Amino acid sequence: MCWLNCALKGTSATPMEFYGWLGRIIGQWSAEHDRPDIEPLAKTLTAMGRELEGMSRILSGHETGLHDRDDIEVVSKLATILALDPEVGSRQQADKLIASFRGDAAKLAHACLVSARDLKQQVGKSGRPRWDWYDDFAALLLEIAAKGGVEPQLGKDRITGAGYGWLLDAAQALEAFLDPQMRSPSAEACAKRLERAKKTVEQRVGQNQPSV
Repeated sequence: MCWLNCALKGTSATPMEFYGWLGRIIGQWSAEHDRPDIEPLAKTLTAMGRELEGMSRILSGHETGLHDRDDIEVVSKLATILALDPEVGSRQQADKLIASFRGDAAKLAHACLVSARDLKQQVGKSGRPRWDWYDDFAALLLEIAAKGGVEPQLGKDRITGAGYGWLLDAAQALEAFLDPQMRSPSAEACAKRLERAKKTVEQRVGQNQPSV
């Protein structure tokens, strides 16, 4: 970790403080990693909501007003069969049961669709939680560079497209201390992660950031 010792030299930061922040980043990754894939959950809730909406619409066939003839026949047949159930006992009670269920179905449909919309707003296009932990990982490196007077260079070779610079070298060195699943599969992948995260960190205006 020569790069770290050199970067921290002349600052008030200590390696223990550095590792403490690193531990928090790993904990954040663990929390994100353990969360379920939200996209299929949102799809399931949306499907449930649409189905319940459809059921609620069909079950309104016994109410006053204009309704589809098939809906009216479906509800009529359903009420007739329900009335034969000893626990229901009559056509009047069957109608009340259907009306109650229709109201509950409409409420559940609304809740499902709102829940699905809320989940979709929490994630990116992939359906997985955003990599907030890597933004903080990049912020850690940038903070070290700033306090150590190091230029956090991150460039790309015009010919080969390969990344280079202090930030990439530091990130790859630090990733050795992360969980294997957190590490970039290649130098190219690491450079891409850093490029995105660096922009995110630089756009954090007026937000408190942890410091080394």
